[in-house]
Amino acid sequence: MVAEVLAGIALVNSAVKGIKSVIGTCRDVSEIADQIDSVITGTKQVHTKSHPIASKWDNFIGKRLGSSGEAFSLGAIAKETIEEKLAEEQLDLVRRMINKRFGPDTWGEIIEERRIRIEAHEKRMEKARKKEKKKWDKIYKVLEYIGGIILVGISGIIAFWLIVSNMKK
Repeated sequence: MVAEVLAGIALVNSAVKGIKSVIGTCRDVSEIADQIDSVITGTKQVHTKSHPIASKWDNFIGKRLGSSGEAFSLGAIAKETIEEKLAEEQLDLVRRMINKRFGPDTWGEIIEERRIRIEAHEKRMEKARKKEKKKWDKIYKVLEYIGGIILVGISGIIAFWLIVSNMKK
């Protein structure tokens, strides 16, 4: 977990540096799309992972408030909160750079388009799941009919055999 959070923070920082270096020369947002994706991914990683990290914050806060080795210690919670705030600051910096370069609504448009695409993807996945379920329901229905026919056929054969065997006696 520690490595994932550190990787998330490193991803955010490197992406912000990459955006800063090309923001003035790029013609459209697509030229920095990968870095924007990295910032969002790194921020999400930092937000979603709970972790104790040995760092200078741990040394400073841990001595005064408790060791971060404990999941519920004040030091660990303070560190996690500070790291989340730092990632959010980087994301806000990217938002401001994008809006400054491409217009005041660009970041909002990016976020809205992302939300729309995620919703469309979820709808497609739900539709595919329903289609798959319908297919399996049909298969089970056919198997029920075939099983019923086989059961009736076997019952008929057994009944016929019993009648014929009783007639011979």
